[in-house]
Amino acid sequence: MKSRHGTPLASVLLLAGLLAGCAATRSPIEGMFGRSLEPNLNAEKVSVLFLFRHQAQQHGFDSIPKLQTGGVKDFVILFADSLREISNISRYETFTELPNDVNEPKRRETLATARASMDYVIEIDFFEESSFKQLCLNGTLSVLSLTAIPMPYDWDYTISTRINAKSGKRIASLQRKATLTSWVEVFLIFAYPFYPLEGKREEIFSDSLHDIFKQIETEKILK
Repeated sequence: MKSRHGTPLASVLLLAGLLAGCAATRSPIEGMFGRSLEPNLNAEKVSVLFLFRHQAQQHGFDSIPKLQTGGVKDFVILFADSLREISNISRYETFTELPNDVNEPKRRETLATARASMDYVIEIDFFEESSFKQLCLNGTLSVLSLTAIPMPYDWDYTISTRINAKSGKRIASLQRKATLTSWVEVFLIFAYPFYPLEGKREEIFSDSLHDIFKQIETEKILK
């Protein structure tokens, strides 16, 4: 097993627990819009560039947030499903910033061209935070107890959205937050099929995107 940050120590500490069983829970989304969808009827059709950034930081191990190649496995499907909340997009493009873009002038040129050709740019940052100290300490206790003691591992997610006009003017900023907790314990192997880690992570991404796009539609941000 390879950890998200490729840490051999973390892999060793978690190996026994992951082989035994784990179940994931998630918190409610913080910052939910709290209103029902109000369609932006008769709105002028617009073009939009969606710019995605997936970042992660393991505090105590990473000095700064690190840009990742992706978030959840089926992110494209989740995004396409959420996009149906916005009714007046006639054309859109997507661009995901990658760690190696600093060395890729063609990709940077593609992004600049897309920015200039669209009516709006919607930047969405997915930021995952975790604690290296928690991973090590809880992993050690889990291994020493042969996973008999349930131990939690937390990931905090912040989904930040900035909507910019073609001129570069900032129109709106939106944010959603949630926490994902994975519990490792030998008997939780029976609970895993009902509370899978990746399924709960997808829920956070999907619920946040749906709610953000619903707010954009209801508040008529893309006029």
